[in-house]
Amino acid sequence: MSRRTPHQYGQQRMPGDIWDKSEDDWGMPVNRRITSKDFPIWSPRRHRRSWPYLGFGLLVLIWWMWPASTAVDWSRYAYVTYATNDANMCNAFMMFESLHRLGSKADRVLLHNPQWIDRSQGGMDRNAQLMSLAAKRYNVKLRPARLLDERGEHTEVTSDGTSTWDTSVTKLRAFELTEYDRVLHIDSDSTILQHMDELFLAPKAPIAMPRAYWTDEVVGRWPLTSLMMLIEPNPLELRGMLDTLRSWWMDQSPDKTHGYDMELLNQRFGASAMVLPHRPYALLTSEFRNTDHSAYLGTINAPAPMRHKWDPDAVLKEAKLVHFSDWPLPKPWVMWPHDAVTEMQPNCTKMGSDSYQYSCREREIWKDLYDDFRKRRKDHCRLLSATAPNWPTWKKTVGAE
Repeated sequence: MSRRTPHQYGQQRMPGDIWDKSEDDWGMPVNRRITSKDFPIWSPRRHRRSWPYLGFGLLVLIWWMWPASTAVDWSRYAYVTYATNDANMCNAFMMFESLHRLGSKADRVLLHNPQWIDRSQGGMDRNAQLMSLAAKRYNVKLRPARLLDERGEHTEVTSDGTSTWDTSVTKLRAFELTEYDRVLHIDSDSTILQHMDELFLAPKAPIAMPRAYWTDEVVGRWPLTSLMMLIEPNPLELRGMLDTLRSWWMDQSPDKTHGYDMELLNQRFGASAMVLPHRPYALLTSEFRNTDHSAYLGTINAPAPMRHKWDPDAVLKEAKLVHFSDWPLPKPWVMWPHDAVTEMQPNCTKMGSDSYQYSCREREIWKDLYDDFRKRRKDHCRLLSATAPNWPTWKKTVGAE
């Protein structure tokens, strides 16, 4: 039997056809035509057209699988300060203005004298105006807080904050803000140069504080400073510290000294707190009056090649917070006596051992920090600085003589 070709069956063979050999029902070999339609045709152009769709699908898959925990819920964190008198109410307002201007994302909370009421409640004085403006402009949450004196007892003060007791212990009320995962309490007698939102994302710890690098203690025994406290709120901690404070005051031993908030926090957390670097989070204005800057720069006992050269402009540029501390000089909301400036201002430094030129850059920065604070106080709070006191009398009052 002769084998028939596709032409004999009247079929036109196409160039892309493939012939495959098989058998018929009787076991005889036959040729079966397989057309090009049975195979996909590869085309670079077709693959290029599919790439955008593949890329989009990959992005959707990544977005869907990405853990939601990477998005920070800033409503769980807050900056906090307290205001118990006219001076630190304005200071607090300026602090919140700075955080707003610098783009901070965390909440803002003011612990304030409970006798104050904002304008929405009928308050008409300057503190009421500042509280209302802070809430409206800077989204500050107003939190009345019963004031605590240095004995750890609740104390009543006048509407202007006058009290026979120191009320700085009130800052420990920040431990009661349990609606937040973390709060950063900052003393308001400071200037904020950069926001510090990154601190809220630091490793977990009940509290984190810088060390008081300016103390006379030996290296390794610097106490913690309460000018900045990163707290995980816990009312039990507040209760325990107040119990400790009251027990100190009950001890009438002649050699017993009564502590304040800083001593109390060191007694509780001195051995367990996470330490925040004082550089750049806790620069004192007095640093610009010092001649030895190794404590601030962190170069004590460092090898000579690692000792950084003091550059006042670079230090100020990297600083996130500057705290006004030039005791016995008054705080910046009090004008300077002329003889106080002469006595306390930074010295000019000689530019080289053989040079006759001097640099007064530290003095300029130091004065600018105070001038800036007073200008913002006038612009934002419409308040002028208090009259300069008599310098010799002032020093006796604060125990400097």
